[in-house]
Amino acid sequence: MQDKVMLSMESRMRGDMQVRFGGRYEETYCRKAARRLVPSLRDGTYGRAVDLVMRVENCSFPQAMKELGRMRTSPQLSMPSIRKPETVSGRLPAAAPMTVLKVIPVQNRHLLDYAASRGIDGEIVRKYCVEVHYCFERNPREKYALGFANDHRGFELRNSMFKGCAYAKDITCISEGNRSCAVFEGFFDLLSFKQYAREHPEMPALGKLDVCVLNSTAIVDRSKDFLSKYERVHAFLDNDAPGRGALGKIRSFLPENVILVNESERLYPRCNDFNEFLQKAGCPAAGHEI
Repeated sequence: MQDKVMLSMESRMRGDMQVRFGGRYEETYCRKAARRLVPSLRDGTYGRAVDLVMRVENCSFPQAMKELGRMRTSPQLSMPSIRKPETVSGRLPAAAPMTVLKVIPVQNRHLLDYAASRGIDGEIVRKYCVEVHYCFERNPREKYALGFANDHRGFELRNSMFKGCAYAKDITCISEGNRSCAVFEGFFDLLSFKQYAREHPEMPALGKLDVCVLNSTAIVDRSKDFLSKYERVHAFLDNDAPGRGALGKIRSFLPENVILVNESERLYPRCNDFNEFLQKAGCPAAGHEI
């Protein structure tokens, strides 16, 4: 009897959604149904299970909902339990087992379009990134992402629906013999900086900086030896708690003779990060000397 009542209720909801949203029932209704499918995965840190499936499977929302429905109805499948990972002494939690299938120059149109949507053109993407094809141990379907090499022969991975790392996590240091260095949280901040520098040739000093990308604020201590050798360090970090925490750690370990400049506060105080600053034309940088 209860099943019949639920079916009738869902049928009414479906009809109501079709009327109110012009027939776009599937995505709107399924977003509400997601919580009922997997109520055990309501974890505030990781979001709903459907978001997890979208990231891992690199698929659309309707496809993720179909996968959740299949897992719910199959007696041989069950959703894995998820616990909040612990980060201790700069060590990052282990990611799901991943296999890199191939690494090639960036050519995938979806990846280039994703970068373009964030204000980065293909020339800069191809200069600093590669295209990484990979799969997970529990899901052999091939996926792809922009890859940014770190100093431990790993790759930071990013596409429109996934952010992760292949192989070991580490910082990325690019030394070109300059006396000053720019430090960023993630590689999209670096790409944004390079895009901005190219669009502002009247500021040649922007091109005279070595680079350190943390790839995670949890491992900021690994940048100590690299940053300590410069006369000036320009910190283009995020204007949030992790960014301010990383800035504080850098300030604590730099030698007294090294000048630390908080560019996030000076250059884009009303933006969260450099990429947001890049996309907001109303953030003038003229007059800032680096």
